[in-house]
Amino acid sequence: MASYQRRGENSFLLVVEAGYTATGKRKKRTKTIRVEDEKLLRTTKRLKDYIEKELYIFQSEVEAGQYIKPEKLKLNDFVDMWHKKHAEKILAVKTHRSYREKLDNYILPYLGHKKLEEIKPMHIVDFLDYVSQPGSAIRTKQLSDSTIYEIDKTLRVVLNKAVEWQLLNKSPMDGLSRPKIKKKKMKYYDEDDVIQFLHAMYKENIVWRLLFITSAISGMRRGEVVGLRWSDYYFEDGYILLTRSIPFFENGQPYIKRTKTDEDSRIITMPDWYMEEMKIFKDHWEDEKELNGDDWRGGEHDYVFHSGEGIPYTPETVTGTWARIKNRHGLKNIRLHDLRHTMVTYLLSQGESILNVQERAGHSSSKITTDIYGHVTKKVRKTTADRFNKFDPRKFVNNSSTIRFTGKVRRRAKLDVSTLEEQKNSERGD
Repeated sequence: MASYQRRGENSFLLVVEAGYTATGKRKKRTKTIRVEDEKLLRTTKRLKDYIEKELYIFQSEVEAGQYIKPEKLKLNDFVDMWHKKHAEKILAVKTHRSYREKLDNYILPYLGHKKLEEIKPMHIVDFLDYVSQPGSAIRTKQLSDSTIYEIDKTLRVVLNKAVEWQLLNKSPMDGLSRPKIKKKKMKYYDEDDVIQFLHAMYKENIVWRLLFITSAISGMRRGEVVGLRWSDYYFEDGYILLTRSIPFFENGQPYIKRTKTDEDSRIITMPDWYMEEMKIFKDHWEDEKELNGDDWRGGEHDYVFHSGEGIPYTPETVTGTWARIKNRHGLKNIRLHDLRHTMVTYLLSQGESILNVQERAGHSSSKITTDIYGHVTKKVRKTTADRFNKFDPRKFVNNSSTIRFTGKVRRRAKLDVSTLEEQKNSERGD
């Protein structure tokens, strides 16, 4: 048996009978839900349908033995519910993996045993202080600012879902400030570094040469370069149509997803010399595929950069190879991702518009571009103003007709304008 009754203006008590006790007394499970949608509260039939749906879900949980009273629900148990009923269904695989790693390695070992309603703001403060100490977590070294920030973010996400599901009235993290991340100085290659980089690339295998040149000139993210196929290349029009990314491998196979900002596609124009190089490489690629014969494992997926049998490189393989090439040629030590920063920085320094750079880099808004590359845009703005220096009147206007200011700055400037005085006297007939 299941029923419900209205308890307040927007609250309803769900009641489900769960058998009998050893003494023959009926066992009941109850749950209070609140309806925040005012329009729903004013519609009798829709409200009735909504409450009955919630009652059915509640009854199913009780009968399956999955329902735990909120006052007894521990964070460990709630996180299990969160994984099954939300994260696995809604979140991107990589995002869910990241949250799970933070929960399993840091959050649950410290807070998992606590009941949800017992977790207070000070517990959170103590926890974040604990994991910020060297040797307190699974790593012996002190966690980075960004890792602490992601741990804080993960816990907020989980507790906010508990509030949404009405297991908590308020998150204990409400009002707590976010951990600070120290802004690191961005690394990238300047023009001389780029020339050295290109010299080094032409001493490497053609596959790695063109993979890293593609990264540097296109500004693609690592997973986007790994996921490139020949069908993405439009040689006659000189551009790449980017539609996918391979952020990681799962069970030995590439996990394919849309690009990071989930745009349908991104057009990236490339220089003529690059497209000519890629045409030559494509001929080499097709010969290699033919030589593989039955050993070809790429199927119909014409991945541009692969290890020899058609399966694209893993992102980790690309990062490791970049590190070895840097060391081998003594290149300036920057991360693979910093080749992307190199592209953006170079274009902005050359006066390319923020909008064009934003679209090429795949940023969801121009604000992201200016926030990340503010040091460059500030320099470009100064350069833009400097273009007007050629119109400095002192360079070509006769000194006798210029206006000179005298007096102190804190007072209104007095004008010493000899030519104007002469003009006034002449008009008065003096």
